[in-house]
Amino acid sequence: MDKITNMRIFARVAEVKSFTAVAEHMQCTAGSVSRAISTLEFQLRARLLNRTTRSISLTEPGEHYYRKCKKILADLEEAETEVGTAHLSARGRLKVHCMAEVGRVPLTRAIVDYRRNFPAVSVDLRFTPKTANLVEEHVDVSIVSATSLPNSENVAKRVGECRRVLVAAPSFVREHAIETIDDLSQHALTPIPLTARSVRPAIQTNEPRVSRESDAPLVVDDPEAVRFALLAGFGVGVLPLHCVVDDIHEGRLVPLFPDQTIECTSIFIVYPCRQFLDAKIATFVDFLTVRLRGILTAAATAPQATRTAFPRAEPAGSQLTTG
Repeated sequence: MDKITNMRIFARVAEVKSFTAVAEHMQCTAGSVSRAISTLEFQLRARLLNRTTRSISLTEPGEHYYRKCKKILADLEEAETEVGTAHLSARGRLKVHCMAEVGRVPLTRAIVDYRRNFPAVSVDLRFTPKTANLVEEHVDVSIVSATSLPNSENVAKRVGECRRVLVAAPSFVREHAIETIDDLSQHALTPIPLTARSVRPAIQTNEPRVSRESDAPLVVDDPEAVRFALLAGFGVGVLPLHCVVDDIHEGRLVPLFPDQTIECTSIFIVYPCRQFLDAKIATFVDFLTVRLRGILTAAATAPQATRTAFPRAEPAGSQLTTG
């Protein structure tokens, strides 16, 4: 028998003072009960019970060991209950990493609403320019924007397509001569972000794809910071449509070259394998999937997403993409 079982047997004997009664309760033989006590005494080098043919009592070391056993067994039972029911009730701390391109504001709003529904769950949210390593960084859920993900043991749930749009402030467009895509190289093309290859603006023609570094006086590697700079009239930039759809609707930003294709990414929710999935992770993934799909769909189908923009687009044959 293992030590925990032996401790349970000892604690029960200390309480009922009968090997036979404990054997019936534990569904074993009286001999097994006796061997369990003897094993503990041998391991501890101490006599735990005074035994006669008529009575059983605890020795002084036995009384001390009994008190410790009761605490250990109670803690173990509590831990088993908490862990064993983790898949039934969402509670505890959830560590979430999110790539900034997904959008700080919409993601934060979603988490606030999630906590209203699951108040027993605390969320530790971190924004990052790259995909998190769930194991090394002790992350429960990672929200990623990418064209594809490498194979791994984790589950990567595709939420939907993340359309991106080239935008600028009306004041910037009025002040600068941007007639063709080639004109962008003469102005403030802002890579977003520099550290993430999947969102680095590039011009694609029939030639091999190339990535152009910006000559702009302001280069920013965070989508929210890029949006702030664009609204202030600094340069042009590629941003997720769902992050700027309201700005386009209100006229604060205008899309450029709408008939050109900017390569889309996909949003994935990455989490550990499905087996024995903790309830806080399962409920969060389900909630976030519905919320993000709604956000992406609303942006893609909004009238302003396909509105006529300026400057005029150049003839077909040159495609704007990222990679």
